[in-house]
Amino acid sequence: MIDPTAMTAAEINRGVETGEYDPVEIVDAYLDRITAVDPSLESFVIVTADEARAEAVVHREAVRSGVPGGPLRGVPFAIKDLYDAAGHPTRSGSLASSEVPATEDAPTVSALRDAGAILIGKTTTHEYAYGVTTPPTKNPWQLDRVPGGSSGGSGAAVAARLAPIAMGTDTGGSIRIPAALCGVTGIKATYGRVSKRGVTVLSWTLDHAGPLTTTVADAARTLGVLAGHDSSDPYSAAVAVPDFGAMLDRGVDGLRLGISDTYFCDRLEPGVAAAFENAVRELERAGAIIVPVAFTGVELCPDIVDVVASVEAASFHRSRATERPDLFGPDVVDALRAGNLHSGVAYVDAQRARSVVTAGMNAMFGTVDVLLSPTIAGTAPLLDSTRTVLGDNEIGVLNSLNALTVPANVTGMPALTVPAGFDDAGLPVGLQIMTPPFQEALAFAVGQAFQSRTDFATAVPDTAYTLTGELL
Repeated sequence: MIDPTAMTAAEINRGVETGEYDPVEIVDAYLDRITAVDPSLESFVIVTADEARAEAVVHREAVRSGVPGGPLRGVPFAIKDLYDAAGHPTRSGSLASSEVPATEDAPTVSALRDAGAILIGKTTTHEYAYGVTTPPTKNPWQLDRVPGGSSGGSGAAVAARLAPIAMGTDTGGSIRIPAALCGVTGIKATYGRVSKRGVTVLSWTLDHAGPLTTTVADAARTLGVLAGHDSSDPYSAAVAVPDFGAMLDRGVDGLRLGISDTYFCDRLEPGVAAAFENAVRELERAGAIIVPVAFTGVELCPDIVDVVASVEAASFHRSRATERPDLFGPDVVDALRAGNLHSGVAYVDAQRARSVVTAGMNAMFGTVDVLLSPTIAGTAPLLDSTRTVLGDNEIGVLNSLNALTVPANVTGMPALTVPAGFDDAGLPVGLQIMTPPFQEALAFAVGQAFQSRTDFATAVPDTAYTLTGELL
């Protein structure tokens, strides 16, 4: 059997369904790799080895008995430690969290299990998802760099091939930022497309749940399992779920791909600018029509997210932050204090400004099918960075890394990031693909067209094999 950790989720599933691969051997290969690699990355907070092996045995017997399986049967997956998993505490990266085990899975975790996927552990998160560096996790491309966040453990784990699928959350970019900085694929679907029940809140009106994977095809397959209306989640959208993979081979011929130089492309590091230009030209050669566009109101997004996220987070954490502020990290304490200082008028104004940005989005998508941008204006900062450069300004690392991702949270539109190359230092660059709400299949079509013409998604960081002594 080919090394399972070098396979995509789709390849694992096909092999399991045909009986070529044994789910137990698949799980053991990933657990062995975690044991070898993760002490240096620190991407997992718990590895559920015994449970995973037991689940794998059940799936093996089901295959042998001819029991039909789901689209992810035999595929290991990890979850950010904001998701409830029965029998395990949800620590959310914080000492302020309860150690009482969850009594049931989050619906997303249940959906993955029902599709045949096998939980192998929980990954690190920046404390309560309020940050973009995710200590103590390292970026597998260079261990002195951050993996991004707040889903940094999931990004690092998928990049190092410790899991083919890992769940993240995204309030201002927290799926797409680690996906881009770690060189993997990540999808933030339309707001409400995926249930958030059983997932620790950062901001009720900005939070999204979704997967990080190695390929676009795996992201589409996984989102198909996760998407759907949850009547017990008040933010869940009662919208029909399409076949997200139906357009994967559509290509981009004739599609109008918008490029907004203002805001999205005017503050880029040289390596990011070069990789983005190459990506745009590649899609143009594939038949896309490149159209300059304006996105009215988009410059309001950083301030909107600053206000809305901090106020809603302060509300969610009111009692625990008041009773035991010493249990929070200093950056989260500062953010929650800022939220308490915003007035009700400021919060209402921020929510009203969202309608301006949404109107700008709708007008823009009246002229193009898709909006392209770099996912992040730079590449992964050094560990312990608190400030970094965006254009001509040195600003906080959070606002620097999420500058280009926050518009999709403010508007709720879907946004996919795919690996788009590397800068001169060998650090990954991401390509962000945004579409009108509930058109994720279109984003996947563009992402697949790009991945079919490049090999960035197959690249594996040196640390992922030098630490194990094996070359994938």
